[in-house]
Amino acid sequence: MYVEFDIPDLREYEKSLLSYWTKTIFIGKISTDYQVNSLASTFVRLVEAAVSEYNLAHVKLREFWDTHSSINLSAMHRSVSHFESCLSSMYRAANSFRRLRRHSSRDPLCVYLSTERPGFATDAIGDRFRQVRNDIHHMEELVINGNLQPGQPFALHPDGPEVAHPSESNQTIKTIDRLVIGEREIRFTELASWLLEIVATAQKIADFAPFSSGGSAHTPA
Repeated sequence: MYVEFDIPDLREYEKSLLSYWTKTIFIGKISTDYQVNSLASTFVRLVEAAVSEYNLAHVKLREFWDTHSSINLSAMHRSVSHFESCLSSMYRAANSFRRLRRHSSRDPLCVYLSTERPGFATDAIGDRFRQVRNDIHHMEELVINGNLQPGQPFALHPDGPEVAHPSESNQTIKTIDRLVIGEREIRFTELASWLLEIVATAQKIADFAPFSSGGSAHTPA
């Protein structure tokens, strides 16, 4: 069996939000409202975590399939754990963003973000995060409580279609292109596109100018 991967590489985005923390330390907070600052920093932190966990999961997944001298189950287990953490951080980041955008203070940052309609913050995509996250925790509860049925899946796992090789008889090509848990699945291309959208939104927050001494704020050009 030949193995191929359809997993976008997001390593270049792992340190793309350092400007937010640099501005916070050396220029000033993004808002005079403590709650708004807390929500913005929580969102950016979780976005960074999600991207980092995705990249670590990607590395470990390839390490599993690229190890030919033994069955490197440790790499696969770590990959799954990183993907679980990635999905959890994305779910929490989306919740933080929705709360920030709708904050009752009508802070300039909140007003600016209220015009944004990113897909990751919609109910349709948010529900997919929530359902997969809940399934991960639900499966764990079934295992702990002894209620798991024989043959029932009990963990998230990378998977994909396997087809006959076009020129080699008795040989197949398997494409690892999604995460599966039970009947739910998320393709890596979907996951990466949502991550990039979340990163872009976090970057807009990083580029938003903090309050000046005169009490005004400036949105990025």
